Amino acid sequence: MDVETQLATGRIRGRLTDGGAVFRAIPYAAPPRGPLRFAAPQPPSAWQGVRDATTPGPGCPQPSIPGNPLGHHFGPATTGEDCLTLDVWTPDPSRSLRGLPVMVWIHGGGYATGAGSAPAHEGSAFARDGVVYVAINYRLNVDGFLPLPDRPANLGLRDQVAALEWVRDNIAAFGGDSDNVTIFGQSAGAVSVLSLLAMPSARGLFRRAVSQSGCSMTAVSRTQAQEAAARLAEILGVPATAEGFAGADPEATQHAVLQFLLEFNEVDRWGPQSFLLSPFRTVIDEETLPQDVLTALAAGASADVEVLAGTTRDEAVGFMALRAHLGILNEHFAGRALEAFGLTAQDLAVYQGSRPAAELPELVQAAWTDWAFRIPTLRVLEAHQGAHHAYEFAWQSPALPPGSGSDHTLDLPFVHDNLAAFPAMVGLLGDKPPQHLATAMHDAWVAFAHGRGPGWDPYTPDRRTTMHFDTASGPVDDPARAERLLWEGSR
Repeated sequence: MDVETQLATGRIRGRLTDGGAVFRAIPYAAPPRGPLRFAAPQPPSAWQGVRDATTPGPGCPQPSIPGNPLGHHFGPATTGEDCLTLDVWTPDPSRSLRGLPVMVWIHGGGYATGAGSAPAHEGSAFARDGVVYVAINYRLNVDGFLPLPDRPANLGLRDQVAALEWVRDNIAAFGGDSDNVTIFGQSAGAVSVLSLLAMPSARGLFRRAVSQSGCSMTAVSRTQAQEAAARLAEILGVPATAEGFAGADPEATQHAVLQFLLEFNEVDRWGPQSFLLSPFRTVIDEETLPQDVLTALAAGASADVEVLAGTTRDEAVGFMALRAHLGILNEHFAGRALEAFGLTAQDLAVYQGSRPAAELPELVQAAWTDWAFRIPTLRVLEAHQGAHHAYEFAWQSPALPPGSGSDHTLDLPFVHDNLAAFPAMVGLLGDKPPQHLATAMHDAWVAFAHGRGPGWDPYTPDRRTTMHFDTASGPVDDPARAERLLWEGSR
């Protein structure tokens, strides 16, 4: 059965579900085509009649990664220019209930791939539990995170701000409270969350923020970012300008993006940057992101925003596997990794203390996880001047090596409480993933959005309380203390 509601730009028709209703492909900005392709997002046009919002729209242009079994689960079914849209899942399409908390999901994908409309990001469990859930698309790779001469930087982040402004102005039409918005995201989505905390243009658009597997050190100078733009232009055979990329064949452009992503894994070519996984990065830019995240937070940015942040225990295990270093570790790669992380072979003995059965691949993986994810997350909590909580997801996938099976993205079906909707991850989740863990994580996120806190003590310098999510979950004070102290000495 269909259901309708009225927005500032016109009337839309969504679809009733068991837990409420879903409205798909709602435009929050004008399609970034023609002269708008490399411009700041512009308001969407109004429409006459009732706009159909019952089917997902296209994702933003991106490459298809061959051999990726999860690609269709985390990516869009189609791509196209009319991609600056969002999906809304609401428990109350009739608006008989008002003032519901709102959660805005920002998808990951290294700023190169992904879509808020992908099956992995459906929001039925949040609507079931009294939350208005919004999942957004934003411009990616060339269009969103490649600074070009005489063009605005951080277009993907500007899109996210535009989406939050749309939420402020329209979410009451779905029963949501525009003054009670929580932003949350994973991987590049979590980097976006951290960036939004530091961005002046995002102030006042959200009350709470959740960073899942984010990194606070990915932003680069415009000069550094332009090195990536120059290399991608070289691969594509065009000038490194907006006109050059605009004149390139769209399919060839995305083939070049894929080639660049694969090349970026070459540590001997790209050095420490390659361990941050993607050449598409946020840029320190006076207009949008004038300071890096840690500097901004330490100076008091978003001190009024409550923050929840954490990582999985073994973020880098999948990245090691992709580079064929998980079983037999190439000594040259290990040396370059430790050099990038600022560690020595002797420092790995600290990891051996908490992973006594681990061999060199797992130890390097653990150090990579700390360098790129866990320690940057802890530094966010230390810099943030407001209330904040910490967590770690430690459940071990039965398909991954014992002791290092809490991979990057493995927490997503648990937070979204949709284990059954992850058929592509059956190999990783096993035959009987623990539903009680999904319930616990999802309930914590929902409680946080309602303003009740996630259910454990804040992270403070004296105790460093961290919720340990696993088959048996519970708060732990200062987990992996020895490793943390190792990195304290490496600042």
